[in-house]
Amino acid sequence: MQKKMMCLWMLFLIICVSPAVAKDFEILTGDWAPYVSESMEEGGPTPQIIKSALEAVGHTASFKYVPWSRTEVLTQQGKSVGTFPWSSTGQFEETCYQSTPLALQKMVFFYMKDQHSGWDYTGLEELKKYQVGGSLGYSYVHIFEEAGIKASYAPDTETSIKKLIHGRIDFLPESQLVGWQTIKDKFPAEVEKIAASKTPLFAKPLYFMISKTHPDGKELYDAFEKGFALIKGNGVYSQIMEKFGLPQ
Repeated sequence: MQKKMMCLWMLFLIICVSPAVAKDFEILTGDWAPYVSESMEEGGPTPQIIKSALEAVGHTASFKYVPWSRTEVLTQQGKSVGTFPWSSTGQFEETCYQSTPLALQKMVFFYMKDQHSGWDYTGLEELKKYQVGGSLGYSYVHIFEEAGIKASYAPDTETSIKKLIHGRIDFLPESQLVGWQTIKDKFPAEVEKIAASKTPLFAKPLYFMISKTHPDGKELYDAFEKGFALIKGNGVYSQIMEKFGLPQ
């Protein structure tokens, strides 16, 4: 009898401590170097953070690169389980779980020195006097709409910068790191001709947005948060950020 009870107790312990069934979560993202890009080592820092966090709790992640506007819509509608990295918006807060911040971004305005030498951002109202550009799917789209700013949007950062260089727009909001990275990679001859505002449109954390209505959403959110805490505690997160030169 005692032996039987011991066997039952051991079985109970095994059941209680066994991890959940491992899953591979397909997560949407886009090209936004130096935070994430198919051309970067292992996709860049933010995919490595998510992959490491999920692996720490027994899961895996695969990443699908699609246009940013599509990642936003599909995740908010619950057709995709998650997308990253994003700033917080009202729509995301309603439809998604927002992770612990992955990284920080400063959204500044890029402009041509010969057109607006020494310019700095002082407020949304002033922007109404100019032709402002932008890229579809960015969080500032909602900011501009609410402020009554009619911006000229392009499908991606590279196209937006091309419009700036050709004089089709006066100012382009873009992450400080992403903007300079794209200019150096795609338009190296223009680096000295372009400047960025000292005052940002905003400085915000970047999140992993996880659908509240997708069947795997809550499980992914809980797994990521648990794993993220583990990789912060064991130094893996810091190693990833330092490797890519991003502020923590």
